[in-house]
Amino acid sequence: MDQFEALLAPAADPSAPPPTLADRLATAIGQAGAWLFVVAILLSVYEVVMRYVFGAPSSWVLATTTTMCQVGFALGGAWCMARREHIRISFVPDKLGPRGRWWTELLALLVGVFYLGGLLYAVYLDARTSIWKFDFAGNWAPELTPGPPNWPLPSLGKAGLVLGAALFLAVVLSRLFRHLRRREG
Repeated sequence: MDQFEALLAPAADPSAPPPTLADRLATAIGQAGAWLFVVAILLSVYEVVMRYVFGAPSSWVLATTTTMCQVGFALGGAWCMARREHIRISFVPDKLGPRGRWWTELLALLVGVFYLGGLLYAVYLDARTSIWKFDFAGNWAPELTPGPPNWPLPSLGKAGLVLGAALFLAVVLSRLFRHLRRREG
């Protein structure tokens, strides 16, 4: 296993419960989505070479790399949550007993569900108006990048945000249901 694959491998925590279906799905999609950053870096190098070595900048690399990074970051939240590597401020719960930790975890999960539910709704509305557009002749006409090559990158980026928010919400909901089944400390 090379260093990049080792970085993407799930963290080994013997005390962690087995991964849920949402965890496994978020991990698989997140690992695939991590390659978007590799492609974005390669495209950025291509753009620098074309611009400064050959004097022939492109009109498509910036929009493409921005969309790839947008989708990669959107999928990264669920991936980090599934691996239990998300940012967590735990100095207050660590000072509490088992019952207090149970309640603070419940509060954190409920806040996460509320936030991600609102985020999913908002990005869905934006993506719907971007993707499901039709011209006067009835042809599908999604939101396109300004200028050539007129690719539907804005629509793809917004669809990626919907997928990322939905996946993150699924992981948090699976954690919430598992937490409620565990009962109070």
